[in-house]
Amino acid sequence: MTDFNSLLGSLSDDDIRKKYRLLGQGDSRKVFALNEDLVLKLAKGMEGIYQNSVEHYVFTHAEVKLSLYLCPVVWFTPRMLVMRRAIPLSSTTHKKHINLGAMRKEPNAPMDLYNLTNKFMLYYEDIISVSSWGILKGLNVLIDYGCTNKMGDAYYNSLFSMEKYL
Repeated sequence: MTDFNSLLGSLSDDDIRKKYRLLGQGDSRKVFALNEDLVLKLAKGMEGIYQNSVEHYVFTHAEVKLSLYLCPVVWFTPRMLVMRRAIPLSSTTHKKHINLGAMRKEPNAPMDLYNLTNKFMLYYEDIISVSSWGILKGLNVLIDYGCTNKMGDAYYNSLFSMEKYL
């Protein structure tokens, strides 16, 4: 088992940039390849810390049936989140949105994903975005599930006490 605290805990953003290959980035996080099996999501600022915290919370609090739709979180600090490495679905299609009913073979997949979105107050437009999905071990999984709707913003900001990071 990897000791991520020792491996990553003391690295600066520059150290990470020099040591690991950048795979991509969004508005609030950069994604680096740690190896063929793992990625590091590095927060650029407060919004990235928030998204890392939400993804960790969702993954650790989702019931088993719903967690099967999520790319597993392996290690977490608010600034850094290590996740299994999936092949981004955006590398295989040019579509902007996906059909939730076609993402998985489970008959209840659309309802499960709807329930996941509602239970954790996730931003629906992100859940149906191709860029939020990847392929891991032959299954489509959510690789980006850290954006929340307005109710989620209020709930998670309160839950995480984000002011301690300011």
